[in-house]
Amino acid sequence: MLASALLSGTAFAADDLELDNIEVIGTTPIHGVGLPEDEIPANVQSANDEDIERVQGLDISDFMNKTLGSVSLNQAQNNPFQPDLKFRGFTASPLVGNSQGLSVYMDGIRINEPFGDAINFELIPESAIAGMNLIPGSNPMFGLNTLGGALSIQTKNGFTHAGHSLEAYTGSFGRDSGTIESGGSDGNLAYYVTGSITKEDGWRDFSPSRVEQFFSKLSYANEDSTLDFGITAVDSDLNGNGASPVELVAMDREAVFTHPDNTQNELRMFTLNGSHWLDDTTMLSANTYYRRSDRTTFNGDGSELSVIGNDLGEDEDGVDGVFDGDDEIITNDAAALGFSDGDDVALNNTSETEQDSFGFGLQTTFLDDLFGRQNQLIVGASYDKSKVDYSSQSEIARFTSSRGTDGTGFIIDETVVDGDIDTETFSLFFSNTHSLTDRLAVTLAGRYNRIDIDISGTSEGGETDLAEGGGDNVFSRFNPSVGATYAFRDNLTGYANYSESNRAPTPSELTCADPDNPCALPNSFLADPPLDDIVARTIEAGFRGQSGNVNWNAGVFYTELEDDLFFFPATEEDPSDPRLNVGIFDNIDKTSRAGIELGADGKVDKLNWFANYSYVRAAFEDEFSYAREVDDEVVTFNVDKGDRLPGIPAHNIKIGADYAFTQKLALGFTASYHSSQYFRGDEANVDKKISHYKVVNLHGRYKVTDNFQFFAKVDNLFDSEYETFGLYGEPDEAPGFDFEDPRFVGAGAPRAGWVGFKLTL
Repeated sequence: MLASALLSGTAFAADDLELDNIEVIGTTPIHGVGLPEDEIPANVQSANDEDIERVQGLDISDFMNKTLGSVSLNQAQNNPFQPDLKFRGFTASPLVGNSQGLSVYMDGIRINEPFGDAINFELIPESAIAGMNLIPGSNPMFGLNTLGGALSIQTKNGFTHAGHSLEAYTGSFGRDSGTIESGGSDGNLAYYVTGSITKEDGWRDFSPSRVEQFFSKLSYANEDSTLDFGITAVDSDLNGNGASPVELVAMDREAVFTHPDNTQNELRMFTLNGSHWLDDTTMLSANTYYRRSDRTTFNGDGSELSVIGNDLGEDEDGVDGVFDGDDEIITNDAAALGFSDGDDVALNNTSETEQDSFGFGLQTTFLDDLFGRQNQLIVGASYDKSKVDYSSQSEIARFTSSRGTDGTGFIIDETVVDGDIDTETFSLFFSNTHSLTDRLAVTLAGRYNRIDIDISGTSEGGETDLAEGGGDNVFSRFNPSVGATYAFRDNLTGYANYSESNRAPTPSELTCADPDNPCALPNSFLADPPLDDIVARTIEAGFRGQSGNVNWNAGVFYTELEDDLFFFPATEEDPSDPRLNVGIFDNIDKTSRAGIELGADGKVDKLNWFANYSYVRAAFEDEFSYAREVDDEVVTFNVDKGDRLPGIPAHNIKIGADYAFTQKLALGFTASYHSSQYFRGDEANVDKKISHYKVVNLHGRYKVTDNFQFFAKVDNLFDSEYETFGLYGEPDEAPGFDFEDPRFVGAGAPRAGWVGFKLTL
């Protein structure tokens, strides 16, 4: 029915249709020659630097949330630089321990962190982005972790982005930002450099952040070859103080439960990309890189510890005034640490992660005709090696009057972890697109991945060998895909695709899988039984086309995950581990994501507009049980087939428009609607959901001259009070409150505005 309606609706306009320039999209991380969009059997969403600048998003994740279909954000950390990005129900998150389902590439280099596959969005300099493609599905060409999609980013160079600019803005939350750019070329040589500093106080208490970004590229190009050497350097200091109890949010949305929750990232990355036409139909492309990413965290948290008399320990049985013999007494001299009888005890959970990685990729593109028809064959290989040094520990701390923490210097031996993780990944891949007819193109692709994860070191203060259960973990798999596009008319194309991809369990999952030794997420490692890798299978189909000045798309998709990983909270507290969120990872049989995507955009005179809608049904396809505490009692919940995954809105609507009132003045808006979602911890779908929410944003520019302009934006124009994330916790683990509701939420930011200027030369 949909196909018939679209065919009849576009036939009348075919004779007068003016088709846009053909957009070529890279189908592998290295890009190479690429394919016309109409020959790609998937709904790829693209944007360039002009789109990103017009919307004035804080970073690439903010831009995607405001404009792209099937995208939403969970503010689990409540820091704008640390969101969990959801696409089709899959996650790209900075939080180690989250189940990552998206791969992210920058100039062909995979930037998912070696430890946990995490994504730190502030490590991607927004001012350096020339263009981006959000590629859906389990596309095997983008390697491990591409369960639900891949984000491929290309950066600027001096040939394509010549000129100089200075930009600065200021406004709400004490946010100030400045950016410089400079690029140019002389014959075969070019340079590009950009740097920015953004700092803010944050809209919540005790939530300052600072991000310093630098990117440069030296380029060489002639008729046959290109060579680009890039340097990326980013330092960030972020305070995202996490979700707050719903009762605290009702009292004061700016308040934080405990603090600080500080993350400091330091990135240094060097890349070398090149291409060379061997002849008129053969291109050789390659890249190599070195990447060092260091991460330090400091989290002031509540704990299971308390003080009874002069003893400090965990009173598991709740005996008033007495620790019985089964409970852990950490010290018999609590007064020496500054505690009094009945005091709540905090923990300073700290970690350091040093990640060094390097690798290379090589691919050859052949454009020779096959059987008298156009054909594009890509074959290639990649190799990546990483070394991770991870350490963590918990220090006993006292709560301050503002629910901050002061360390005592007393380290709990059982929480000390020193781990070394060495990873080697090798891949072989191919992709062949053949035009069977003038209208029908078929793509057959596949990728073989082999990853070897070697874990060594100790946990529990050196008492447990991380490798005693077998520190070497090898996962290998061949992932295929097949797809086709058919041009019904010059302005109407249909597509269908089947694809597979896999994700290996991360070290934090592999070392946290023993039911007898639950560990705190993600700070403790133990030697555990092996886990299976996750396999994703995606089917999608749809149509796209043009009618007059309107571009549109309509599609459906279904992704099934076999052996998906789930964090099972521990049902019995371990007296030797006083930290919260203790449990294990384990495979469950299946989960799925099914959905519908509709989108349109166009231009009418001085008006540019877009609209998209997506429906995502993210569900468990397995029956299992889990337990969590409810009113100080352990309650077992049964998950049935069809229960929805938490944290994923089913309905997402995005609309936006920009209107050029004059040659100097342009104003625009974006608006989004996200439906309700379940709390994390309510996998059985028995409790109340987080409410739906709507957000409207404004942006505008005024050009004083061709070289000088003012710009401004307002986020959350109507000052909506909303929450984007929720989970269950223990609201009585910090002093000063008698909260009973176990629900915690990540509150959305209030109305805010910024003004700035841009000078170009």
